[in-house]
Amino acid sequence: MSMIKGFHHLTAGVGGAQQDVDFYVKLLGQSLVKKTVLFDGKDPIYHLYYGNASGDPGTLVTSFPFRQKGVKARAGSGQVKVINYSVPRDSLAFWRTRFEAMRVPHDPVVTERFAEKRQRFQHPCGIEFDLVETDFDARPACTNADIPERFAVRGVHSVTLSLREVSESIPFMSEVLDFRYVGQSGPYHRFETHAGGPGTVVEFIHEPDRQQGSTIYGEGTVHHVAFAVDSTQEQSALKSKLMGLGYIDTSESVDRNYFRSMYFKMPGGVIFEAATTDIGFAVDEAPGHFGEEFQLPPWLRDRKGELLSRLEPINT
Repeated sequence: MSMIKGFHHLTAGVGGAQQDVDFYVKLLGQSLVKKTVLFDGKDPIYHLYYGNASGDPGTLVTSFPFRQKGVKARAGSGQVKVINYSVPRDSLAFWRTRFEAMRVPHDPVVTERFAEKRQRFQHPCGIEFDLVETDFDARPACTNADIPERFAVRGVHSVTLSLREVSESIPFMSEVLDFRYVGQSGPYHRFETHAGGPGTVVEFIHEPDRQQGSTIYGEGTVHHVAFAVDSTQEQSALKSKLMGLGYIDTSESVDRNYFRSMYFKMPGGVIFEAATTDIGFAVDEAPGHFGEEFQLPPWLRDRKGELLSRLEPINT
């Protein structure tokens, strides 16, 4: 069985920080789980985590708001094309009405793939999302005052990866990462890990004529997909397997304060991450109070005032 239990988080480069908070918290009803900064580079960039109130792996999408720095990334192949959230069956009409009322760009027609109905809509920076109806997601609902539980987002359902070529990526998912190949629907290929269902699904869309996207941090693209593993021991075992098969573009284990990360690329060019679940968000805020204060790892805490003064103020 795969060491990968499903998703840990997805990370995107977006535009304004307040615009991003409004999208996830006010529109979708998710909780702002953590306010911190991107640990890489010299300039302060927010790292904002959204998910259910407990910050459970598989419900998390995180953002780097890059408009303040003025860096844009190029969308294309070799990236996540669509982030898919799961919602209960018969809830898409509620969301279409909500999108219209809040002037959120969305497709006028509901589509269906792999026997699941889905509604496309857009983040203000242009990243595409689908709401996917399912009866098989028991995770706690992400609700607010005007989102009833029976319609609410449960977490990340799946990701849709845009690939120019799929011939090497299909066996990579099944033979290297131990995902099960579920099937094909037109240009789409679908994989699941562990028990399957929401939070464990990766889809490819074969787009041979699409331009290769950029891999930098910048506004307008999903930078990487983080999968959940239990520990650094599992990270190390996965790294050894990748290296032994010739996939040598892998990183060391990196301290991200709330988890440890090991990055690697799949053949189609998408950046993957193995993130551990053995630390969590309670290292600097008590459960029930996640996201209330701006947090920094120990090596940056003496710069808190300086970093905050250089960041866009946000209200939640």
